[in-house]
Amino acid sequence: MKKTQTHENYSLLSDGTAVLLLGQDAEEVVVPDQIDGHPVTVIGQGAFKGMKALKSVVLPESLRQIDKNAFADCVRLRRIDLPAQVTRVADDAFVRCASLTAITVNQDNPVFRDEDGVLFENRGKTLTCYPMGRQDTVYEVPLGTTVIQSGAFAWCAALREVILPPGLMRIDDGAFALCVCLRRAELPHGVTDIGARAYMGCGRLTGFKMPGTVTSLGAEAFSGCERLSSFVLSAVLTEIDDGVFRDCRLLPVMELPEGITRIGDEAFKGCSSMTAVNLPVQLGVIGAEAFRDCVSLRSLDIPGSVSSIGQNAFKGCRRLTATVVRDSPGHQAARMSRVWWRYPGSSLRHRKLF
Repeated sequence: MKKTQTHENYSLLSDGTAVLLLGQDAEEVVVPDQIDGHPVTVIGQGAFKGMKALKSVVLPESLRQIDKNAFADCVRLRRIDLPAQVTRVADDAFVRCASLTAITVNQDNPVFRDEDGVLFENRGKTLTCYPMGRQDTVYEVPLGTTVIQSGAFAWCAALREVILPPGLMRIDDGAFALCVCLRRAELPHGVTDIGARAYMGCGRLTGFKMPGTVTSLGAEAFSGCERLSSFVLSAVLTEIDDGVFRDCRLLPVMELPEGITRIGDEAFKGCSSMTAVNLPVQLGVIGAEAFRDCVSLRSLDIPGSVSSIGQNAFKGCRRLTATVVRDSPGHQAARMSRVWWRYPGSSLRHRKLF
């Protein structure tokens, strides 16, 4: 439905129902069923965002939808009860609600349900939101769940382990982002997609083994995982997306699958402990700053198949000696980044100083 009119704190949809645009910053709020005679069906984007006084909110039975960031940063909000007609809750609707411990759902709701205060949709197949304020250190996702929705566990500081069930297929964007105490993350066989920023900023995650079923790994998926010291990639991956391992400072070695054809921008930037990485013979593209500031990287064989290398791909790799094909993109990139290089079969090293 398209908006037709906008008033001070609400707008009207084409069906004559109201979107609440601005909520009330009080400890206890009751959202009315109607505003100026118009049924309230939507809590609009950011309507209660940052309202730090809010502890309790009662939603109207007329409500159908909660938009993105509707209650974001309501740090004292403790509980949400979803009425029966709510059929859509946007990603990040309750992000950074640090005191939120339960989201419950009217039993007549056809789309959503809760399990012990955790929100699910699609008959339990999608875990939509795990309340940030829960203090469990371990959580076991129920059997039958196939999708972890975008941001579902984001910012959940207490969690150390999330046990994922067999049958899980997808982990969406930012699903576990900034779970700063998460230490174990084991994916069951059958998962095919790991979204962008899925585990970004999980600073205590130490190891990760990806099942061989994963075909897609999103940008920045593990960026900022500073204690990540071991990682096994799926053998069927074909690219390392932008920033996937940026600032994984303890990652020592990376074994790339033979099918990798692209390494994205900043993919390994700041991996300061990395000493070795193999570049597959099918590799075609190395992105800008892909290995920038990998200060421990000592050798790298750049295959002749590489046809494009972005700017500063090896800048700051002060210990690196790259083996390159003469006059190839790898040769030019080594010169421009001012690292040592040599040709295959030769022990003689060269370096452009100026």
